[in-house]
Amino acid sequence: VIADLSDDISPVFPYLNRVLPNILYNPGARSLTLRREWRILTFYPRVALMARMDGPEDARAQLDWFRDLCNETWRRREEIEPCYEARKLLRPLDAYLLLPRENCRQCGETTCMAFAFGLLLGARRLEECPRLAEEAYAEGGRRLAQLLGP
Repeated sequence: VIADLSDDISPVFPYLNRVLPNILYNPGARSLTLRREWRILTFYPRVALMARMDGPEDARAQLDWFRDLCNETWRRREEIEPCYEARKLLRPLDAYLLLPRENCRQCGETTCMAFAFGLLLGARRLEECPRLAEEAYAEGGRRLAQLLGP
């Protein structure tokens, strides 16, 4: 889905870069990409590119969600230290390296790598890996929770 935006939204990007976990922010290209469940949303100053939508209603809902997020973030900009540094999305291997990597199947997946992909696609939740509650793996779980956000 390609959507033309009525205003230049790029001034809010550094603020979103500070408050949103696991986004790709490219200040040189003036773009911001994020995953929302299975969807991939990329925003430029006046254009939105969205992949893996469930139809026109879903696309509209994603645009409405992002508009509300931008408006709320912009309203709070005095409280937020903008971040102008480039950021990359969490990759499956990054997530995998923070998991127990024992392929115990307690999460319902055959491998920890499959679970890592599921986490990034929004099909799995950290709570589904009981090993992350163990002391030996708790730090990896905490780090993943920070990187993945709510």
